[in-house]
Amino acid sequence: MEREIKLFLADDHKMFLQGIFSILDEIPHFTIVGIANDGKEALTKLKSLTIDVLITDIEMPEMDGLELTKEIKKVNPDIKVIITSSHGKISMIEKAKNQNVEGYLLKNTGKIELLNAIHTVFEGEKYFSEEVQKIHNESLFSSKKIKDEKVNLSPREMDVLKCISQEKSTQEIAETLHISINTVDTHRKNLMRKIGAKNMVGLVKYAIQQGLI
Repeated sequence: MEREIKLFLADDHKMFLQGIFSILDEIPHFTIVGIANDGKEALTKLKSLTIDVLITDIEMPEMDGLELTKEIKKVNPDIKVIITSSHGKISMIEKAKNQNVEGYLLKNTGKIELLNAIHTVFEGEKYFSEEVQKIHNESLFSSKKIKDEKVNLSPREMDVLKCISQEKSTQEIAETLHISINTVDTHRKNLMRKIGAKNMVGLVKYAIQQGLI
């Protein structure tokens, strides 16, 4: 016989909340002891309840899922937390990992994976969906590549990179280096391509890692 698992659901999207409730409510050894539509409401209710697993949306009004996780673990560190999200932003995944959540699922996950996640975290292990792990691993690989590989930059590209790191605008870079705005844009695109950066933050990060600034 399966051990009873007490669940609490928190999500501000009522249709999703109702959907996940209907899925879990039909599992004999699952008991849903409460639901909430925002983090603040969830925290208030959770303080007076005994649960095993909290399934919470990462983005909610009043208090988001990560802040809820932080606060509820102060009250009961044994509660297992599964974060759900409609997107796989690496920044969100990293924040969740830093908050020591036990699980992370995208909202397009299927019933079987949801049940596997609940059983896994209940048994004391971590569960990050395959898609979430892929996003995280690809990000680690990209960061490592940018950090470890020395890219051959031309003297002019180095000048533009230093100006970008100094938060100069395109117009300011053009005036500083006595080149056209179009030339600045071309150098910027070449820098992003060579370094493998997706945005200006990536360029600055590379410059810092390589000791260029």
